[in-house]
Amino acid sequence: MKNWISLLKREFRLFSSNSVIMAIFLGAPLAYGLLFGAVYKKGKVDNLPILVIDLDNTPMSHNLIDMLDDNEVVTPYVVYNQNNIRHLIIETEYSSIITVPENFEADIIQKRHPEVQVEVNTANILTANYASKAIQIVLGTLNAGIEIEGIKKQGVPAITANSLYESFGVSYVKFFNASANYMEFLWPGMIGVIVQQVFMLALALSFAREFEEHTFFTEFMPKAKNIVNAMFLKTIPFWIMGVVILALIRGMFTLFRIPFDINPIAAVALITALVVSVSFLGVLFSVAIPSQLKATEVLMVIATPSFVVSGFTWPLSQMPGYVVAFAKTIPLTHFLEGLRKLMLYHANLTDLMPQIKAMMILAAVFAGLSFILLEIKIRRHKKRVALQ
Repeated sequence: MKNWISLLKREFRLFSSNSVIMAIFLGAPLAYGLLFGAVYKKGKVDNLPILVIDLDNTPMSHNLIDMLDDNEVVTPYVVYNQNNIRHLIIETEYSSIITVPENFEADIIQKRHPEVQVEVNTANILTANYASKAIQIVLGTLNAGIEIEGIKKQGVPAITANSLYESFGVSYVKFFNASANYMEFLWPGMIGVIVQQVFMLALALSFAREFEEHTFFTEFMPKAKNIVNAMFLKTIPFWIMGVVILALIRGMFTLFRIPFDINPIAAVALITALVVSVSFLGVLFSVAIPSQLKATEVLMVIATPSFVVSGFTWPLSQMPGYVVAFAKTIPLTHFLEGLRKLMLYHANLTDLMPQIKAMMILAAVFAGLSFILLEIKIRRHKKRVALQ
């Protein structure tokens, strides 16, 4: 037991002596969490600039512009000709362009069915979707209002006019993130990415540093006694410090007013599975690549695309099979799948067992491979010593 305590103290000393790792492990989750939270704090976009080319300039077109202005998502900017449109688009990056044709009001009165042209700027898919949805609502409302008023002018009562225009009603009800808040959807996932990154990078340096400084066989292993002890002695200090990181992250949920009405047991199990699996992934690379720099470089190659291929924003079902197979070998994929269930679907421990099991299987595989590699290194070292 004294051996364990002295070795744990040694690990904490090694950690504190490396300012870079301290900054990454303790500072990155807080700094990135606050930064990403500030970026997505609003949760929903509003006041998107749209360009309205009003070639009619009549009370009817003015009514359309007023309705667009009343919508919180878009803010219309009006011009009355099509001169310098390309320059205006490049300068302001309008989310959409609405062209009201000439004789718009007159054609409506005379039942000539004029056409309003809506061009959506899809350079940014997110703003394009928000703007197009808002415009559809406004144009649909105006269209229905005009039609109903026309029916009422024929002497039909208002209630009857409504039913004549609309054969059946449609009711849309949002569930799971009913407010469509982008912050609630994306920010927790980004935090998961950060947790994966810091644990993998920190553990990637654990054994690599011992090999680089030639202390593994002379100082560490004689006290650790066996490989299992060695692996846990390298990971446990980071797990202990990880509790502080997770407490800070929990505080950021409150800071940014993100709902945290989740099953605590399921949350602890899911986060524990992620930490354990990414820790042993870091250990595997630390053992396999006995160079701190190279180990972190290789892990970054894996970590960089992990969020993209995780299925969090683009569904796995729409990816090629070989990409899905690669994604399933990364703990983050299973964690984010479980996190969505936990945060948005209010899942319990039973619901999350497939994701937790997947991460624990990966942890066992990574730990097993690390054990085998360490065993090989130790045997080779003993042979070299014997030959000397």
